[in-house]
Amino acid sequence: MRVTSSAFLFLLAALGQQTTQALSSDVQGAIQRVVKYPAGVNIKPGSFIVELEGEPGSTDVRAAATSATSSFAKSVPKFIVDKQYNTLFNGYSVRADKNFDPAQLASLPGVKRVWPVKILTIPVQTSPVNITYPYLHHATGVDAVVQNLGFTGKGLKIGIIDSGVDFNHPELGNCWKTSGCMWQFGSDFVGDLYNPNDANPIITPGPYPMDCAGHGTHVAGIIAGQGPTVIGVAQDATMGMYRIFSCPVDGNVSSSDDLIISGIEAAYRDGVDIMSLSLGGGGWPEDPTAVACSNMVKKGVVVVAANGNEGAAGLFTAGSPALGQGVISVGSIDNWNNTGGAIDIIAGAGDKSISSSTPGNADVPFVFPDPVSLAGVSNSTNSNLGCATISQDLKGKVALVQRGNCTFNEKAVNAQAAGAVGVIIYNNVVGMFSPSVTDETVEIPLVLISKDDGAYAVSALTSGGVRIKAPKGSIITVPSSTAGQMSDFSSYGPGPELDMAPYISAPGGNIYSTYPLKFGGYTSMSGTSMATPYISGTVALLKQAFPSYSVSDIAQALVNAAKPRDDQTSGKKIHPYWSGGGLVNIYDAITARAQVSPSLIPINNTNHGRLSGVAGFSSSANVRWARRTVTIRNTDKRKSARISFSHSVADSLTNSNADGTFTAVPRVWPADASGSQDKSTLPQVYIPSLSGSSSVGAGKSRSVDVYIISPYGLKESGRWFYGGFLNFTLTWSGESKASSYVVPYAGFNGDYSKIDVLADPSEGLPVLTDINGKTLDSPTTFGANGTNPIAVNWRLEVPSRLVTLSLQNTKNVTKGYIVGGYNPYVPRNQQTADTYLYHGIVNGTVYSDAQGTKPVQLARGIYTVRLDALRPLGDAKSKSSCQTWVSPAFSVA
Repeated sequence: MRVTSSAFLFLLAALGQQTTQALSSDVQGAIQRVVKYPAGVNIKPGSFIVELEGEPGSTDVRAAATSATSSFAKSVPKFIVDKQYNTLFNGYSVRADKNFDPAQLASLPGVKRVWPVKILTIPVQTSPVNITYPYLHHATGVDAVVQNLGFTGKGLKIGIIDSGVDFNHPELGNCWKTSGCMWQFGSDFVGDLYNPNDANPIITPGPYPMDCAGHGTHVAGIIAGQGPTVIGVAQDATMGMYRIFSCPVDGNVSSSDDLIISGIEAAYRDGVDIMSLSLGGGGWPEDPTAVACSNMVKKGVVVVAANGNEGAAGLFTAGSPALGQGVISVGSIDNWNNTGGAIDIIAGAGDKSISSSTPGNADVPFVFPDPVSLAGVSNSTNSNLGCATISQDLKGKVALVQRGNCTFNEKAVNAQAAGAVGVIIYNNVVGMFSPSVTDETVEIPLVLISKDDGAYAVSALTSGGVRIKAPKGSIITVPSSTAGQMSDFSSYGPGPELDMAPYISAPGGNIYSTYPLKFGGYTSMSGTSMATPYISGTVALLKQAFPSYSVSDIAQALVNAAKPRDDQTSGKKIHPYWSGGGLVNIYDAITARAQVSPSLIPINNTNHGRLSGVAGFSSSANVRWARRTVTIRNTDKRKSARISFSHSVADSLTNSNADGTFTAVPRVWPADASGSQDKSTLPQVYIPSLSGSSSVGAGKSRSVDVYIISPYGLKESGRWFYGGFLNFTLTWSGESKASSYVVPYAGFNGDYSKIDVLADPSEGLPVLTDINGKTLDSPTTFGANGTNPIAVNWRLEVPSRLVTLSLQNTKNVTKGYIVGGYNPYVPRNQQTADTYLYHGIVNGTVYSDAQGTKPVQLARGIYTVRLDALRPLGDAKSKSSCQTWVSPAFSVA
């Protein structure tokens, strides 16, 4: 077995002149206050966010900490206190030399935690396809609210933290802070020269948050586009933009979380009612941006955040700040129509017009006003993928290649080298998105077409010559094959300790909106970045209708009125960990005459044993079950209502194969709708008090006990996450029409506190390797030292609040943490080279003193590494709450 990654090489480069002997309690305390992001997380070397004890604005703690930091700064070269936070986050950010040890900050009075500054990146276009307005506003109830109820977001202030906005766009007001202008607040925090990856980023904020990337302008149009092309959800809202992202650098638009917190605090000071954040990363509620957003929620501001675009990586991919307490996290649903650049296929078998994606390199439009020949690509391997040197002459032709096996850059470079004047890539799966081309040497346009349209073009080529034409500005609208379904990129929950995420979903796949005028004025993009502003707009409509609603009232109303999504394959509902309550319906939320609370039911602990005395349930088996109280409130003060209850089962999900190994794409139970499933393999829900005729009085509330039974017929070793929807249907006195209200629930089929978090042993992990990633078959003979280290490679398949790797001698006495040996708030590993494994390094030194300034070489001898990974919901002080692995013995030379 050979293990390598760029993160591993980086860790080797940073090998440690760090520290000594046994771990005292005060030493451990200081070290434990330093958060170390694991492999795959992009951080800014030498930059940290210091979180202080107490609530924001706690003057006593802050005064002591500020005084201590000021004195400390005088003794440390290149140490600068950069930004102060005291509104929503209690702390400050600092910059120092890249080799600065943050443990020195952790030892100062009043310090709660020290976080590295994390760099977040959004692509200039995230998985887009050109999709037409109006995102089917009627499917979400927006049309009905505007036309029948007259709510347009008027009087509500919405703040956006993003890449800025082209406020000169005619559909975005063509104004900035003038009387009557839609843009009344906001600022630029970075300027056009900012690059967070620079050692010393140049920050020169401009007078306006002008967008040089496009993402923020697109988001703004979804919320408040003025028409006629793009009509936003809340056209009359008062808007603010806080620019914290860079211009594109190597195809990426980036920022750092210290700037995000600055933007969040500025928006709060400007008095926003709603904060929209189409960004995120990490995945713990304790992350600084999540803490700031949670505090914003406590102060009455509705915070809406993208759940993430890591759906291909499976469960536990929800990001921060979406996981902040009370933050409304948002999933994405694909739009109903594809509107893209029109390509006319001219063939002997018949002509056809098809839709294409946004060009992969936005500076080179896919425009061919006169017919040009289309050529299928083949190479020495007889492949049509375009991943190898193309031997055929494509001079003056457009190349047709299939998606797969290599990057879009490689396909474009190879086609261009063969003389092609353009590239059409046809998808290898159902759906559409825009390919991204970042290679500056590519000077020809590249677009993607659907799998079916690609098959048509290939078939036409086999029958004779084919030409294509793509006039400038020509567009075409066709139905989407994935209309109304969850977007495959949309991240899954749950949170690390089974908090439910997302709350709700909205159109985010294939959305057409405003774009900076210099880039063409309009484009389409996909992502939970697009679904988030849609929900932000619906919140404005809801708050206009009910100004006194609290943040929790808003979330409850949205989820109660949501429409769960169907899984066409299994015949069940899409799991709440993917969809939340389902597709937003703001008309039903505003016109609701009842409220059901709580809005979400996360199940992170269950009873285990025989369950008796519950009407309708009978089993002699030991089962896992939870009892929760649900309250139905009839807000109609004139009429009583009859209550009926039903239960919609959702798919059960797991990231485990049948043999226990990991799979990124979740397995689903039931796998399909054929045949009947044993009732015991599905979750069951019973409400004994609603089994007969039940009602709730006018203006009254009724509380009922709900019994949720996990699918005990599924093996607990399968690590299944179950879920479903409680449906409460109310019919008011003298009426025949009923209204339904949903409450999603979800949990783990087993004892989640005892789940193994490390990779299954059959995957050969953890493992000791040499510097080249080669497995050490006889580690005892390997003499580890500073120039000949041992790597400890390990993998998490469930997030862990704390993972430690300590060195112990033959008497099992702990000598200290190895390099990379203390890891709090660790997300689950993914499948890319940089995120597949985490690494620790044995090089003859250990971490044990708080400052890490006196490295001491360990005595020669035989040692082992003890890896302790805290299981979910466990006590970090208790080793019994950990999954433990002890390495084979090795020598330190």
